[in-house]
Amino acid sequence: MKINSNTRLLFRLQQVIFYIFLVIAIFVLAKFSIQTDHHWDWTKNNRNTLSETTQSFLAQLDEQVTIQVFVSPNNEYQPVIKTLLNRYQVHSTQLDIHYIDPDFAPNLVRELNIQQQGEILISKGEQQQHLFDLSEQSLTNGLITVARQQEQWLVFIEGHGERSPLNQANFNLSTWGQQLKQKGFKLQGLNLVEHSQIPANAAAVIIASPERPWLAGEVEIIKDYIEQGGNLLWLTEPSDNPFLLVLAEQLAIEFVAGTVMDPNAQLLGIDDPQFVLITEYAQHPIQLISDSVTIFPQAVAMETSSFASDWQHSPLLITQQNVWSETSNIEPNNFDIESDSSGPLNLGYLITRLTDGAQEQRIAVIGDGDFLSNTYIGNAANLELGIAVINWLVHDDSFIAIPVKTRSDSQLELSRLESLVIGLGFLVVLPTLLLTIGLSIWWYRRRR
Repeated sequence: MKINSNTRLLFRLQQVIFYIFLVIAIFVLAKFSIQTDHHWDWTKNNRNTLSETTQSFLAQLDEQVTIQVFVSPNNEYQPVIKTLLNRYQVHSTQLDIHYIDPDFAPNLVRELNIQQQGEILISKGEQQQHLFDLSEQSLTNGLITVARQQEQWLVFIEGHGERSPLNQANFNLSTWGQQLKQKGFKLQGLNLVEHSQIPANAAAVIIASPERPWLAGEVEIIKDYIEQGGNLLWLTEPSDNPFLLVLAEQLAIEFVAGTVMDPNAQLLGIDDPQFVLITEYAQHPIQLISDSVTIFPQAVAMETSSFASDWQHSPLLITQQNVWSETSNIEPNNFDIESDSSGPLNLGYLITRLTDGAQEQRIAVIGDGDFLSNTYIGNAANLELGIAVINWLVHDDSFIAIPVKTRSDSQLELSRLESLVIGLGFLVVLPTLLLTIGLSIWWYRRRR
């Protein structure tokens, strides 16, 4: 081919066009690499992927939420926190995330009462939530707490010796109450003699183990509240349920005579059979958060009444087969087939029905209040169950539907044959193959 000035010009023009298209291609690829994020989670239980509940909540989040992470740049928790928060940012643009080095912001640390490295503060307006662990469950629940459109008020009935969420005595519920406040709930005590009606903004009413009889007018106030579709948590005891039998009739339940005895308590080193262990729960969202043992000291069992009603009853707390309800004080550790009721027994019911406005009314009746008292709430999963019941009552189902993901595929299990094949492969087959290839190359080069 004869090269002249025209040919050289065409070659140069071709090179210019090539480099222009090359630059354009690099720019387009760079842009797509920044704006596009694809990943695959090959773990057995998808532990590196957010649950459907979290993704659904993030898709509905329509207001900006600020997340402040107080962690030093070289802290071991920083990459873990960033990895978790990056997963959230993929599903929502409403998260404004800031990483703050607490060593260089002491005034802000004091102002916001930051207590530890890796602490996360979620805020929206005046709502704030402190997080101290790095689980998806805690982070999503914190986001839901601050994103609530309205305050959730829990009204505790008082005036009859009930357990109080504001009193720190062992009998009372201050530990549980403090946890509810951290979840964004507002607590209010209410004496029905002084106030003749339930506040209209009450998300749920709580009757916590009254010790003294109620006046007839007070019972009518609660009955009217239930009739109008109000949500209720009733914690009762073997000794106090006669005070509110009218309320039990309205809810179509009956209490089993006596106190529940459970010989299985010895498995936890508890010699008193009045401590009941619950390991089975109803097929209900509450089950997802209470997958451990819960302990109920001195509980009363209950069952549904025989007459028809519009209530739907779901047994929540089901005892073991060898449990019974003891009615005798003479030999309390022996089952009497003539007077005692044998297990399995129900210590709690979830009761629902549809109101006129097609809203589901929710009521929980649990035959023990001690399990949430300051004395026993730290045992097993008592606290988790207490929080989950409240979330269910106020229709915050998204709080209790996020399972904790664990590493289910962290171990490699091989059979003896598989181990033998892998061992021989590395010790015999692979060295023999490399030696054969080496000798073949040597022989080929020698013949040349």
